[in-house]
Amino acid sequence: MSDFKKEYELWDEFLKVWPLARLTTMTLDDYTQAGSKDSFTRWIEARLDELGSIWGGSSFKFGVFSRKDTDDKTSDAKLSYSDTHGWYSSLGASAEEAFVLVRGHVAQVATLAAQGDLDGIEKFEHLGEAYKWKIAFHYQNRQSPVIVDIFKKAPLGVFVGDTAARSIAVLQKAAVAKRPAELGILEFGRQIWEAWSLKNLAIWKLSHGDQPFTSAKRQQLLDGLLVAVHRDTGKEQGKKFVEAPVGTLFFLCHGNSPQRIGQFTSEALPCDKGDGWLQRSYRVLKPAQRTDRYTVNSKYWSPQGNSTFSLVGAHDLPEFENTLLKPYFGTDLAELAGLAGEPIEAASLKIAPLPSPSTPLPVTATKPIGAALNRIYYGPPGTGKTYTLTRLLKQDYEQAMQSVSPEEWRSQVIAEKIAVLKWWECAAAALYDLGGKAKVSEIAEHPFIHAIVSANGSNRNVRQTLWRTLQNHTVDESATVKMKKRLSPAVFDKSTESVWQFAGDWQDACEDLIALVDQLKAGHQNAGAVQRYSFVTFHQSYGYEEFVEGLRPVLNDDAEAGEIQYEIRPGVFKELCRKARLAPDQRFAMVIDEINRGNISKILGELITLIEADKRDPLDGSRPPAEVTLAYSGEKFAVPANVDIIGTMNTADRSLALLDTALRRRFDFVALMPDTRHEKDPADPDSAPLAGLVVTLDSGHIDVREMLHRINQRVEALYDRDHCIGHAYFTALAQVPDGDVRFAALEQVFRNRIVPLLEEYFFEDWQKIRLVLGDNQKKVEQTHFIRESLDHEQDLNSLFGSDHGMDAYGTKRRYSVQESAFSKPDAYIGIYQTLTT
Repeated sequence: MSDFKKEYELWDEFLKVWPLARLTTMTLDDYTQAGSKDSFTRWIEARLDELGSIWGGSSFKFGVFSRKDTDDKTSDAKLSYSDTHGWYSSLGASAEEAFVLVRGHVAQVATLAAQGDLDGIEKFEHLGEAYKWKIAFHYQNRQSPVIVDIFKKAPLGVFVGDTAARSIAVLQKAAVAKRPAELGILEFGRQIWEAWSLKNLAIWKLSHGDQPFTSAKRQQLLDGLLVAVHRDTGKEQGKKFVEAPVGTLFFLCHGNSPQRIGQFTSEALPCDKGDGWLQRSYRVLKPAQRTDRYTVNSKYWSPQGNSTFSLVGAHDLPEFENTLLKPYFGTDLAELAGLAGEPIEAASLKIAPLPSPSTPLPVTATKPIGAALNRIYYGPPGTGKTYTLTRLLKQDYEQAMQSVSPEEWRSQVIAEKIAVLKWWECAAAALYDLGGKAKVSEIAEHPFIHAIVSANGSNRNVRQTLWRTLQNHTVDESATVKMKKRLSPAVFDKSTESVWQFAGDWQDACEDLIALVDQLKAGHQNAGAVQRYSFVTFHQSYGYEEFVEGLRPVLNDDAEAGEIQYEIRPGVFKELCRKARLAPDQRFAMVIDEINRGNISKILGELITLIEADKRDPLDGSRPPAEVTLAYSGEKFAVPANVDIIGTMNTADRSLALLDTALRRRFDFVALMPDTRHEKDPADPDSAPLAGLVVTLDSGHIDVREMLHRINQRVEALYDRDHCIGHAYFTALAQVPDGDVRFAALEQVFRNRIVPLLEEYFFEDWQKIRLVLGDNQKKVEQTHFIRESLDHEQDLNSLFGSDHGMDAYGTKRRYSVQESAFSKPDAYIGIYQTLTT
């Protein structure tokens, strides 16, 4: 069930509990009662919080409220208190008297909403703005909504392109007019919030005024990409200038004249202007297109305002965008957000730019990467395809630990074990590695965070994600974090200086993370090997979601809720490509067993083109020759040149369709056939594995190599070479002592593997199986593995009677496996040698 579906159901439940008709008859306890989950105010503020939040602030916003505390409080001309309630003094002498008025106000707003009278709601002054619009939203006509679940001017103003100075009613009308007919009002509200989140920037005004600066000094600072503020500037502006983290956005003005938009690239340091003066370097994001006097307003953030370093408030962002950003800089909040998150070319700066933590610099190869290997080993069963593959992997894609540098080992551990963590786990690991105390800017720059960003392919604001993660997992008793929604485990807390640290039962919750970071600090051991390959087996139900990326169910972090959500998770191939990008000087292999068993177009999807050698990403910093947009995540993706794809294919599997033609064109094919050579190749120690392999018995010896060679000659003549029998069926015999023990092993191989395989090959055509095993040439019937009924006519008579009318030559002959033949040496010798007796 989607979130929106649950939210609409919650809305329905609220209207069922609190229909419009009940508002005029509700009691004071119905309206507000401390500890109750069903009171009207509890519903509006807490239970319907996901449908437009008015959370926080004073309870006086309800007009009258039930008190939780029992402390004595003194009433005054504005606020009144009893032992049980608090209320605005202007509403009456008692809580009950105040409630009568409030009840009427609530009912009146709800009625106006049901009538769709937004102007009437706007003019209604007896309830707080957010509270009255929250009530109105829930009592409007759901079939023809006129109010979206946002009750602040700034987000609405940004969405409709108007300033926040307009009334909420006007902004609501303009916003809802843009709602597509097929989109629900809650879904539309989410779109507005998302648009606002892209533009909800923290941007400061920084002024070099006429008094402390001469024109020459201001120009000197401009040329040097420096800004200066005195540490003792009033209203803590100097302190805020010092504490603003690297990466902070600001617009610079000379008095009333806008100059440029910049981003801090250094901490505050003393400068030559004099005692107490501090300067910071920055990079230019946007120069001013005009520098004439700004006269629209004199707010604290205005070039005309009496301030040196002041933050533009969120509620003023629409006006700031419309009156300053657009006319003076030719940009808007959305573009500025993008510029703030992207590195600027070093050539445009006089100092080195800071790379954004949301887009870590790519790792490039130190030398050109060789052409990618796309290869499929094919052949009948038992020809050593898996053995050849294993040997290749050990030789080319494994590295002994003692030859791995500490840097390579650390990078691999981070890529494999850190990058796959959840955000809170990665943040905890980084914080632990930083000594248990750090600011968000320090955590965001940590290699662990870079790794998780790289793994997720995300371009989102890393610091914003990190802030939200830390706050969501903050302990409930925190005095500095006020976020309502908390998730388990609660392991963080923040000091008044914005330094994050561990809290609560963090050691238990982070036990595995601590061990992982301690392992990284201890360094790698010399034992073992680093494996740079992944292994999968294709089958009929294997798909794109497992190989490239797909949706996977996950439990919500909120363990109490236990809700199942879905996330986009990388498949085995995409994950291997990510690791390969982090180590471009090493080769990686994607090993696919039974590659012809899978539906290639279903598994590879749009990647079928990217795996070609000339389409690979060279990992030299240049743009890949070809890249695609992935179906689920929408990310741009290319296959690195240092990833080889190696498959195996059993040619004898008759249940499979022919291999996809597109795949054939993109792979080299290497045949691995049964090896029945007489002598070994000196250059290949694994050649001729059956040379000299015999089973020695008192009655003679069985030449295993010659026996298999003759069997395969017959199979190839009767069927084809793709259905020969591999030498691997018999190589294990060399590990068994010669004589009776080896003969017993040969007997098991024939009884349990060779004869059943031939039965599969020839569709139970026993006559051909007899020909393959040479039974038709054996003089002694007891050495026949497959016995044919000698008296076919008599068998027919016994089954159907003498007057059956069947042609003995036209009916199916009867065959059976003669178990006793498996224990006779001559049965095996007779396969390749004609016996005289």
